[in-house]
Amino acid sequence: MKTVHPVLKRGGLFWDRAMLPVQAYAERYQRMQEAIAAAGDDGWLLYGDVERYGSVAYVSNFLPRTRSALALVPRQGAPVLLASVGLRDIPAAKALTWIEDVRPFTNLPKTLAALIEEKKLTNGRLGLVGLDESMPVTEWDAIAASLPRVSWQARNDALLLLRQRKDSWELAAIRRVAAAVESALDLAPQLLKPGATMRQVAAELDREIRRKAAEDVRILCASGNQVATALRPADDRPLAKGDVVMLFIAAEIQRYWAEGARTYVLGAPSAEMLALAGKVGEALGAMRGSARAGAEVRQLFAAASDKLDGLADSAALYGLGHGIGLDADEAPIIDKGASGKLQPDSTLGLHLIVHAGRLGIAVGQTIIARGDNAESLNDAAPLIECR
Repeated sequence: MKTVHPVLKRGGLFWDRAMLPVQAYAERYQRMQEAIAAAGDDGWLLYGDVERYGSVAYVSNFLPRTRSALALVPRQGAPVLLASVGLRDIPAAKALTWIEDVRPFTNLPKTLAALIEEKKLTNGRLGLVGLDESMPVTEWDAIAASLPRVSWQARNDALLLLRQRKDSWELAAIRRVAAAVESALDLAPQLLKPGATMRQVAAELDREIRRKAAEDVRILCASGNQVATALRPADDRPLAKGDVVMLFIAAEIQRYWAEGARTYVLGAPSAEMLALAGKVGEALGAMRGSARAGAEVRQLFAAASDKLDGLADSAALYGLGHGIGLDADEAPIIDKGASGKLQPDSTLGLHLIVHAGRLGIAVGQTIIARGDNAESLNDAAPLIECR
């Protein structure tokens, strides 16, 4: 689900080598080079920026706090990381990555052309990942013009397929951030009181997660009559007795994301609200139950839609879920036209955001698709009373 992206990353930007050791990246790098060879390429260029850095971080663990970064992964040999930082910032950049050859750039086309020439790839066949999505067109035009003999190949899908199947180290990282999201959702009932504003509540929840070394926290919510229309960033509306509060949280720790959503009532819920919570909770359970390795992605959408009946169109406006990992939303996207199958050990953020008349409900969690069932990484209580 799309959320408000911050201009600058702030928080615990470091490398936890105990959780994500060099060995994890060495094994991942070998799988990438095997994929490069299988594609018949001489190497891949992986590009990302502070908003969508997943492909670069997958090979390097590097996260650009601002601007962008590019990694060259040759079919044989060591990688090179180009970072949009000054020369004096290179030691700090190298503290975040296992890659030894880290170089700064101010003019990416010029620096990349020199690197391609140095590696004797000016007549090579190079795969491109993330450039069409994030790189400014003017930069790409300059790169293509300066390297006219290179054969460029689109390789987004090939890398995304590798990224979908999480290894044991990645799953540990995602479990960690899913637990941090759950801790904030568990804290919310203590904060949701008449007279408090959602901005105050969101600030406390943000602090709760950042104390666990979060690099990024995204919070969307709705309260009172807002629940009938849309989720939004927190505002200064004071809460009142009887209010329904919808809360969605996504967070990032050690480059990895997880999400969760819950709905709270300041007092006793109405019978109408309980019925809505039951229907939406059942739909989430059906979607989770369909999330088995090898299952068609569209089966998840169909399973939830069958339970939602007339509420399916409302939920579809937010999407029903997506892959989650090094990006807050990544392949596969769960919608009506979804294609492909779930990879073993792929991680998904499932959420149902529904507006029904004057009511609304949000429920969601992060899961792992296993061979026979799905493993839930955080709870997805359909309705919580705050007293």
